[in-house]
Amino acid sequence: MTSDQPTGGAVTTNRLEAKPIAGEHCHFCGDETAPLVKTPCCNQWICCDTSYVLYRGGGRCQYAHERFSVCHYHYVEKHPGRWQDCDECHRDLGDTNFMMAFTDGTNVPRFE
Repeated sequence: MTSDQPTGGAVTTNRLEAKPIAGEHCHFCGDETAPLVKTPCCNQWICCDTSYVLYRGGGRCQYAHERFSVCHYHYVEKHPGRWQDCDECHRDLGDTNFMMAFTDGTNVPRFE
């Protein structure tokens, strides 16, 4: 069972505060050794690379999720409800891209 709070501290979405958490893993790639943060959009543990703060995420899931996912786009645009049911996201992305998002690894956690 996973915890919403790491041992010894509050949950963070700040990649500078990311640390590996015993017993936790990235819900997107499954990495158990990577530094983890919670996504602000879907409240999932996600791995991040604290080495690259400004320009890129070093290949970690947080960078991809923030740059390429409908989930994070929906959150940033402050659309109501879930991205999966969002008419605005559907309209903005078009039928094909919106439907592809349902199976895309940057949108959907695979290792919950």
